[in-house]
Amino acid sequence: MEDNLPRRPWALIAACLLLVVLVAVLWVKWSGSRRDAVRLERELTRVYKEAEDLRLQAALAQERSTKLEREVRALHAERERLLRAPEEKPKATTKPAGRR
Repeated sequence: MEDNLPRRPWALIAACLLLVVLVAVLWVKWSGSRRDAVRLERELTRVYKEAEDLRLQAALAQERSTKLEREVRALHAERERLLRAPEEKPKATTKPAGRR
């Protein structure tokens, strides 16, 4: 009577257990990858913000530099004008007549 009992499908049971182990490993790897992706996304956002701040600082520094260069050119031109002014004035070649 015992010979009539069906055999257990050991190959199918082993395949199911292997599939469960594979799913568990893939789940752990996927969750780790997702966590890394979120961390990298936050870091990328921070880097973009830092880059934008640096671009803004560079633009402000360039603007300040341009303004200072303009001021230096204006001061240099004024200095040259003041240095040339006495030369351009007509020199008095005749002495004023003496008083009697």
